[in-house]
Amino acid sequence: MPRETFTYTSIASAPISEVWAALDKPETWEAIGGVDRVLDPVIEDGQLKGFSFETITRGKTYLGQARPDRREEGRLMSWSIANSEIEGKMAVALATTEERTRVTVTLDVESRGLVSTMLFPVIAGALGRGLPKAVDDFAKSLAG
Repeated sequence: MPRETFTYTSIASAPISEVWAALDKPETWEAIGGVDRVLDPVIEDGQLKGFSFETITRGKTYLGQARPDRREEGRLMSWSIANSEIEGKMAVALATTEERTRVTVTLDVESRGLVSTMLFPVIAGALGRGLPKAVDDFAKSLAG
């Protein structure tokens, strides 16, 4: 199956502790590309442990799942993601830069079926082109 990986880095105008805390809020994930609406978040002991999400593309809504992949407190939060067309990983890595936080988002996606394999170049192209703005918007949403 076709696979693509995209990475982009932006700066959040907040200390790493605030940015990390925001990653445990379901609504934070609605600022990243590919997640239009978070549904049914699972929160245990103040930590986001998973959620369903909607992605709207060309007027069609796809329901997806985000399940924990890796979590390194204050440094990395990674999700295994899947919907009917794609699966992969979405990771957010944080690093301190003075009073701000460097936010690096990596999206690794693979097609899941025949139709998505045929459309994958279009899907991947849209994700790749949209990632810089999505990550900049995501970083802005993490501050405050």
